Amino acid sequence: MDGNQKVVVDPSELDLKYVEAAQAELQRRYPEDYLLFVQGLIIPSAMGPRLFRNCMAPFQIDAFNTMAPSIHAVRDGMMPKQRRFWIERTKKAAKDSDLAATVVWLMAYTTRPIMIQICAANHKQARIIEDRVVDLIHYNPWLNEIIEVIQGSIRNKNNPRRVRTIIEATGSAGTAQGPTPDVLILNELVHVDKWAVMQAHMNNADGVPQGIVIVSTNAGIKGTPAHVWRKNAIKSDRWVTKIWSKQAPWIGIEDIKDARRRDPVGAEFARLWEGKWISGIGSAVDSETIDKAFKLKGPISGPVQGCQFVAGLDLGVSHDHAGICVIAINRLEQKLKVAFIVAFVPSLEVEKGKIEVDMEAVELECRRLHRVYNIGWFGYDPAAGGSFMAQRLRKRGVPMVEVSFSNPSNMTSMATAFVTSLKDEILECYEDSEGRLRRDFGKFDILHKPPSKYRLVAVSDEFGHADVGTALVICLPKAKQLLGLGSGLMMDDIIADVADAEPTEEELDEMPDELKDIYDGENEEEDGHRISRSRASKRNSYWDSWGDTL
Repeated sequence: MDGNQKVVVDPSELDLKYVEAAQAELQRRYPEDYLLFVQGLIIPSAMGPRLFRNCMAPFQIDAFNTMAPSIHAVRDGMMPKQRRFWIERTKKAAKDSDLAATVVWLMAYTTRPIMIQICAANHKQARIIEDRVVDLIHYNPWLNEIIEVIQGSIRNKNNPRRVRTIIEATGSAGTAQGPTPDVLILNELVHVDKWAVMQAHMNNADGVPQGIVIVSTNAGIKGTPAHVWRKNAIKSDRWVTKIWSKQAPWIGIEDIKDARRRDPVGAEFARLWEGKWISGIGSAVDSETIDKAFKLKGPISGPVQGCQFVAGLDLGVSHDHAGICVIAINRLEQKLKVAFIVAFVPSLEVEKGKIEVDMEAVELECRRLHRVYNIGWFGYDPAAGGSFMAQRLRKRGVPMVEVSFSNPSNMTSMATAFVTSLKDEILECYEDSEGRLRRDFGKFDILHKPPSKYRLVAVSDEFGHADVGTALVICLPKAKQLLGLGSGLMMDDIIADVADAEPTEEELDEMPDELKDIYDGENEEEDGHRISRSRASKRNSYWDSWGDTL
């Protein structure tokens, strides 16, 4: 080597060599120092294997420091001062790897019998932490002497029965009633749909006074049970909330740009990468506009002087749910108010374990609502046996009106009425305990078939195809008509006649921005034209190390 050349040394490599050389001394200290253990781990960072303390983000440092006293208390069988933690971060912000480090320390160095339970919506999500533990063992081979990972279980080799981690999905309510874990980790809470099981897990945890609960999740959808749990956690003195709503500093700018391009509407991007709780992943109306509509404190209990009532019925049998929505038309206030919503989940057992919506219960509820509100117009889609039910209801005096989804003019009227009612702040809604209507609004995409046909398409999830929301849009054009307004783009009585004609300049000027964007900025797809938007986002780009020496 030329004597004039300088040797460039990576400080992290010096630290890494020091840790390797001093491993015996460090391992002696690890059982009594959770934070030292975490700092001394080698992790698979974005830049390759690195000493954890050299590449920790500030939000990780904060979370580890906050949880450390409680983790030590659990290890020793003492009552933790803080027993409930809500850890919420953006995508790829190391939630699972940080929890894996915590699980490994407890499994390796507990002074008593201990059980950790990791639960998620499905086995794949439940075992993400297990995968991260495997990674830690790979990069820290000395852990092989203490920890073993067997499918669905992380165990202490010296006492595998008394010191173990159980990993399971929430698919069976029965399994939730048994274990009373010292540490309960509820992972990816926003994807859970079996809330009775999650509640059972929490009840079990409440029976372990020296135990803790850690909820780990991304942002989700407003109005869901996960959102309710989050709001309760933020308000409660029992819970410590650590919420990181920026992109992790190790995420590349180009990767973020790619993620944004894959989601031109921006809702799912906002949820995963900006930590925003959204109304849904549809693109018909943005979350801020949806939020403004939810002004009512609750349902309207009965007839209101000066108001007319209309209703919509959306039927599903097995795959979907069914929904009913009643709207009050207040001409004096020039408002449409959601008076009542109800959803029907498949609950009637039929052959071979199949379950369906109880159609008799739906029919009885239609009759009851007609009596309560004196409904003057009750729209329904004739699919799924709706025509037969409508015949029976008409005989009982219920004014059932067919609104076929196969009719393009009906679909256009519903789509435009939905967009304009929210945009013009005519529609006022209330939020039920399950957040059904808000969730359904967030599922709606709007498709454009040139030149002037529109259709709302509901994104399907575990809660169905926006059945309550669809019930609302069935009766929304009629409600707007009775309020003295058209359904949106043009008068209801001529929309079918001009459905295939180019809109005039005057009609284009009167279009709501949401529909004008679709018309002007068409990107043809196989089954229609989908709205295209982009959202600006700032990227936080810092990288701070722990700073202290081992």
